[in-house]
Amino acid sequence: MITGIVPIGGFGTRLGMTFSKEMLPQRNYKYYNPVSNHLVSKMIDAGAKKIIFIHGDELKSDVTSFFTNDNFIHICQKKSGFANVLVEFLDYTHTTKNDILFFGMPDTIFENNPFIEMASIKGVVAGTFITDDESKVDRLEKNMKNFKVKSKMEGMLLNRFWGVLKFDGKNLIDAYEQNLFEKYTEVGDIVNSLGFKIVDGSKYIDLGTWNNYNRYLSHGYY
Repeated sequence: MITGIVPIGGFGTRLGMTFSKEMLPQRNYKYYNPVSNHLVSKMIDAGAKKIIFIHGDELKSDVTSFFTNDNFIHICQKKSGFANVLVEFLDYTHTTKNDILFFGMPDTIFENNPFIEMASIKGVVAGTFITDDESKVDRLEKNMKNFKVKSKMEGMLLNRFWGVLKFDGKNLIDAYEQNLFEKYTEVGDIVNSLGFKIVDGSKYIDLGTWNNYNRYLSHGYY
C-alpha cells in the first residue's frame, strides 16, 4: 500500500499567525483550498490510499477539521526530532517491506507531480528542485551521492535540494534496525545513510515565510 506522511509539528512562528500555516489559502481557487492540500492531492494522485498527519505535542484543530474523512489519520509525535516523524509512522502503521511511503512538507507548492515517477523506482528516491537563494536546505553535493543537511550554497554544493521523498517499507525497517533514528535527528542524514536515487522536479516554493507566500500570490507560481 502507498501511504503519505505529512509532518505538521511546526508552529509557524516566522509567520506569527493565529492559525496553522498549513491552512494558508492557495491562489486561483474560487473555494477555500489550503496549501497543505496541494501536497496531499499530489500524493493521492500518485496512488496514496492513506495520508497520515504527524502533529506536534497536540493536534491542530483547524487541520483536523479540514482533513476529516477516513483517508486522513491524525497522530501526535511522541518523541522530538524531525527524523522521528518516520518512527511515528512505523510505530503507527506496522509497515511491511512492500509498502511505499511518500514524504513532503505541507507548506510548499511545486509544479508537476514527481511522486508518480518516484513510486515506480525501487528504494529511496529524492525529488530534487532548484533553489536560487541562500536559504539553508538539504543540498546535493557535487558527487550527487549525498545531501549536506541544512546548508547554504557554498563550495562543493549544488543548487539542488530534496523537496519530496519516497521510501519503500524495507528502507524504513532497515533504518530502524540499524539504529539510524537514534543516530540522526534529520531526515537528510537518514536518506544519505540508506542511499538514494534522484528524480528531477521543476518549480518549487517554500511558503514558510511571508516573503515567499506573497511572491506566490503576486507572481502566479503554479
